Amino acid sequence: MAQSFERIDPLRHAKEAIHFLNDANGKPFKSVRGFDEEGSPYFSADYVKSNIQMANGKMYHDIPIKLNQMTGELIFKTADGQEMLVVNPYQRIELQHEGKTYVFRSGFPAIDKQNNMSAYELLDSGTAILLKYTTVQYQDKQAYNSPNIVRTYNKKENHYVWTASQGLTRIPKKEEDWAGFFGHQQAEINKFIRRENIKLKKEQDIIKLFHFYNQLLKQVSVNNQ
Repeated sequence: MAQSFERIDPLRHAKEAIHFLNDANGKPFKSVRGFDEEGSPYFSADYVKSNIQMANGKMYHDIPIKLNQMTGELIFKTADGQEMLVVNPYQRIELQHEGKTYVFRSGFPAIDKQNNMSAYELLDSGTAILLKYTTVQYQDKQAYNSPNIVRTYNKKENHYVWTASQGLTRIPKKEEDWAGFFGHQQAEINKFIRRENIKLKKEQDIIKLFHFYNQLLKQVSVNNQ
């Protein structure tokens, strides 16, 4: 049905953009820039097309958006180039950036300084959902006798895991704090870490580890049936 709809309605994406404007309860966004910038508070400094699922379940396609990781604001651009702020909550964003697909999800319990509206990057999913949250801070500097303020952005990444039994938990940063983190599967996890030479400070290795962990949990679930 989706393919048929594409054929008979070539204006689908334009119509979706209009509907999205209403569903998002968008309001005009005005950027205040009284300074020069080094770095960016956005996931991508440029607008990227994304598929967005709102909290009410409605899905919209090819919406140009910018995700501000410092404020949590989601900004989209209308067909006539107007920048609008998404007011209503969303639950999932899928976007293409530099040839790679990224997925962001909200709706997780409040933890640290985040709330249930905070957007996490999805790294691996299964019984355990591996997430990354990026915090952005800035520092303003003004050179002596210069009228210009330079704002420098710094990004810090923390990893979290969500399970139905434990809720949302921050993953340890120090390798010595990982002991016992995986409960009954810890022995198998330790073997996997040694076999694969996993470095727990590397994101790709953390993703590999949780992918293996989800396979273990899936096998346990099958054996218990």
